[in-house]
Amino acid sequence: MRADQLQRLQELSEKLADRFLLEADPTEWPGDGRSPADLTQQERGDAYWCKKNAMATGGVLRYTLDLVAKHGAPNDPEGEPDKEADLDRSIREAERRAAEAVARVMSKSAKQAFDSRVHGKP
Repeated sequence: MRADQLQRLQELSEKLADRFLLEADPTEWPGDGRSPADLTQQERGDAYWCKKNAMATGGVLRYTLDLVAKHGAPNDPEGEPDKEADLDRSIREAERRAAEAVARVMSKSAKQAFDSRVHGKP
C-alpha cells in the first residue's frame, strides 16, 4: 500500500472514530432517559436502528484500523507493521485458543462426572 493511501486511511479512521463516538452515545438515541415500556413502537425501533448503525460504524472503523496496522504507518520507511503490536495480537490469539481448549476439556470432564453420578458410567 502506498504512503498516500495509508495517510488517507488514517485520516478516515479519525473521522470514523468521531462519528462512532457520536452514534454510540445513548443520550443521542430516541427515548433517552425513559424506560422501554414508556416508548412507542416507533421510538423503540428508532433506538434499535441507532444501536445497529453505531455498531456498523464501529465495524468499519475497526476494519480501517486493522488495515492501517497491517500495512504500517506511512512515515515508517520500510512500511512494516509494528512488530510489538503483531506480537501482542499473536499472544492474545494464543490465549484465546488456550481458553477454548480448557473450556472443551472442562466440558468433557463435567459431562463424564455427570454421567457417572446419574448413570453410574465410568
